[in-house]
Amino acid sequence: MSKETKARPIMHLFMHIGKLLNDRLRSSLGEKGIHFGQARILTALLKHHSLSQREIAIGLHIKPATVTNMVKKMEVSGLIDRNRDEGDDRIINVTLTSKGKEAAHFTEEIFRKIEGEIRSEFDAGELEDLRVPLEKVRNTLGGKDPGL
Repeated sequence: MSKETKARPIMHLFMHIGKLLNDRLRSSLGEKGIHFGQARILTALLKHHSLSQREIAIGLHIKPATVTNMVKKMEVSGLIDRNRDEGDDRIINVTLTSKGKEAAHFTEEIFRKIEGEIRSEFDAGELEDLRVPLEKVRNTLGGKDPGL
């Protein structure tokens, strides 16, 4: 590694990786008209079957107003159903429609494909050695592991 390479801000490398990953996800998911934020909600609902909008916001670290806007659009496109909770009218529960389940499975397939491509470049030890510093970077920037 050259002296010049060592002097470059590591933040730029993370920004470039983030852009490449976002571009790949946008392109792959866009084939079915799915946005990245929607993809995260779809996969969470596939795993949990039903979640309140509040649980989605907390579990995926998304602002409640953003969740509201996203699920409204997803409902219009036929991906999800939204229903008021029987026990508390303030709670809106979200579930997948059959179209939403198809989209969620497609999303998981795209996630697995990209994850596989990344993992194929590393052996198991390298992956574990990589995970710890990446989690430290995330935590340093105020993030935490999504709950969903």
